[in-house]
Amino acid sequence: MEIQELEQQFWRAFPGAKEPEICRSPGRVNLIGEHTDYNGLPVLPMAIRQEILVAFRPREDRQVDLRNCDPSFPIKTFENGPDLPPSPPGEWDNYCKAAIQGLNTHFKVRAFRGMDILVTSTLPIAAGLSSSSSLVVACALAYLKVLGLHLEKDISRLELAELMAEAEHYVGTRGGGMDQAVILNCVTNHACKIDFFPLRVEVAPLPEDCAIVVCDSMVKVRKSGAELAKYNAGPRTCALACALVERQLKDEFGPEVEIDRLGDLWFGPLCLTSKEVEEIFSRVAPKPNLTLIDAATRLKCTPQQVRDRWLGDLPEPNGGFHVQARLRHQLTEYRRVETARDALLAGDSELFGQLMNASHESCANDFQISSPDLDALVKAARDAGALGARLTGAGFGGATVNLVPKDICHDFIDEITETYYRRHKGYNGGAPVFVAHANDGANYL
Repeated sequence: MEIQELEQQFWRAFPGAKEPEICRSPGRVNLIGEHTDYNGLPVLPMAIRQEILVAFRPREDRQVDLRNCDPSFPIKTFENGPDLPPSPPGEWDNYCKAAIQGLNTHFKVRAFRGMDILVTSTLPIAAGLSSSSSLVVACALAYLKVLGLHLEKDISRLELAELMAEAEHYVGTRGGGMDQAVILNCVTNHACKIDFFPLRVEVAPLPEDCAIVVCDSMVKVRKSGAELAKYNAGPRTCALACALVERQLKDEFGPEVEIDRLGDLWFGPLCLTSKEVEEIFSRVAPKPNLTLIDAATRLKCTPQQVRDRWLGDLPEPNGGFHVQARLRHQLTEYRRVETARDALLAGDSELFGQLMNASHESCANDFQISSPDLDALVKAARDAGALGARLTGAGFGGATVNLVPKDICHDFIDEITETYYRRHKGYNGGAPVFVAHANDGANYL
């Protein structure tokens, strides 16, 4: 949508309003490094041109009037204040509330201001391209201006990314900080290698001989209800695994050893090598599965205490929790991200593609976040000439990301349309495929 058209729609939605200000927030596609960020391990995403645009103006009262150019999103209004109760899970205003509450808390806001806000988007919803985090960041930029605060003066991009990563927990997802970091800090034609605790971002040039092609699996996964529980299984099982690792370290090295997340094994005071971490993981999880009772015995607490501290209401799978495979994914995916960054710096597209392929196998088999549709789409992409193909995002549905030689891009899209989309029950013409162009981070227009 052109800026002028968005302004016209804003005035139609809010008659008599002054000229709105506008900000943009891109989506992102993660190239490699899946479900590692909340463990303090690095990721390698890029921001894309598909984005959310927000037109906004401050109000004289505390009311936030939230509207969307897409009529399938209902009008939402709420009063800004010191405590914003969430709407029911799945309601889209929760993402705006998350941003506002996060900034209110950070800046100790006392003069709670309202705003009129109109949202439009070129990002597909529930496609694994971070439309939710993009909306949170867009609303945060709008509310910063309404508060009279300035990005990169009153709060840095890294600080805002960390703040919005924590704020988004308000919605119910227990993710890390990858999405917010790349949305705010990416650079055109580059990917971002992002490290955490503390947040650090370095850029690496994308291959000149290849395109990044995103393919929507046409399986929509919304982070609410049963799908939210499936997503949160990753962070919660990893939290339990981290507690078990800490217990092992205390037994071996003394009670003073403490880790907050798995990444502390490499980056904390211990500074272990990957080989040393691998050996510890083998002692923590010598068998594929661990029952709740076994975990409680190992942690010297009751099964209910294990649930209260780490697992919540996560159901116990038949045979126990898949701790061994979850730990293996963290170890191998960390290695792949580090090697992938080096491959980009060296311009080695072949190696980068091989790492993407290995990442998908680990996501599917060890972290168990793939699906038959995603696996079929990945196979179709590799058969069509992709050097690398993998799921991207939370998993279970959404999109794949593919490294495709530029000289076969058109043929690749034609072939994948025939071999995947035309055989998919939801296909109605026009393959949902696009070449992703790395874009700058979120900003005001």
